[in-house]
Amino acid sequence: MPKNFIFISCGQFTAAEQRLGREIASLVTKLTGHGSFFADQVQDLGGLDTNILNALRDCLALIVVMHPRGTITHGGSSRVRASVWIEQEIAIATYIQRVDKRPLPIIAFIHRDVGREGIRDLLSLNPIPFESDDDVLGVLRDRLPLWKSLQPFGVHIELKSEKRSPHDEHPVRQLSVTLVNDSPRRITAYTCDIWIPSIVLKHENKLYYGESHHIARPHHRHFRLTESDEGSSKPRVIEPRDKSILAIFDYCTKCAATFAEFPTSIGEEVIEVTASIDGREYTESKTIKELAIDAESRGDSRWC
Repeated sequence: MPKNFIFISCGQFTAAEQRLGREIASLVTKLTGHGSFFADQVQDLGGLDTNILNALRDCLALIVVMHPRGTITHGGSSRVRASVWIEQEIAIATYIQRVDKRPLPIIAFIHRDVGREGIRDLLSLNPIPFESDDDVLGVLRDRLPLWKSLQPFGVHIELKSEKRSPHDEHPVRQLSVTLVNDSPRRITAYTCDIWIPSIVLKHENKLYYGESHHIARPHHRHFRLTESDEGSSKPRVIEPRDKSILAIFDYCTKCAATFAEFPTSIGEEVIEVTASIDGREYTESKTIKELAIDAESRGDSRWC
């Protein structure tokens, strides 16, 4: 599953519904640059129910399409129902918004024949009525570009490169690894694993706290940090809506070019960070080139 993705809650009862879900997924990638989660496309040994729950918890936003599923009669009145699965996914998304107090942008569509019921009767969902799949795709073509700028909410890892004063005419940069807690809960314990290509850490051959040789990865140096960083007697706590820089490394692409077998591929070398918190893993990775592009977008000079 991509790290930044939009959840697509669309029927799969008919071939036409499955096709619509896949077309929406394609539009999401094309118009936002984000990934997508559509259950029809999931190939995973984990249970589909677990995948759906995890995806709803971690998604950037939600697209809902409610197709008719049949008529029920009660007390002399009748109404057309939508998919039970989709009604449940709306309820779970509502719980995430209300309890975790996190924004979850939603674009919802409802077939003109479907009535209101369940938790939808209590929400200001304001679904867009539709009759054909083309109606849905047309609206999404207009609205999805606005979701390009969506950022993860909750806990995530931030990798950032900053310019440092040149040293011996070498374009040395600083890589910062930051744990961002954009959630309502305190982070009191974590384990953070960092893998950095060894060739970019050749400048001055510095030693850094937390280096470990227990989790081998070819051509990378591994660092493990916890809330008790550098043996402090007082664990580091990351408060809600706060962040903490866990580590800073100096790296140099000029030195890397000296040691690398294929200097032109240095920009494709990957830095990866994984943080384990409360039984969940959060991962971020960027190439040296991506770090340089990010720095340039912030107005920092680009060295790659």
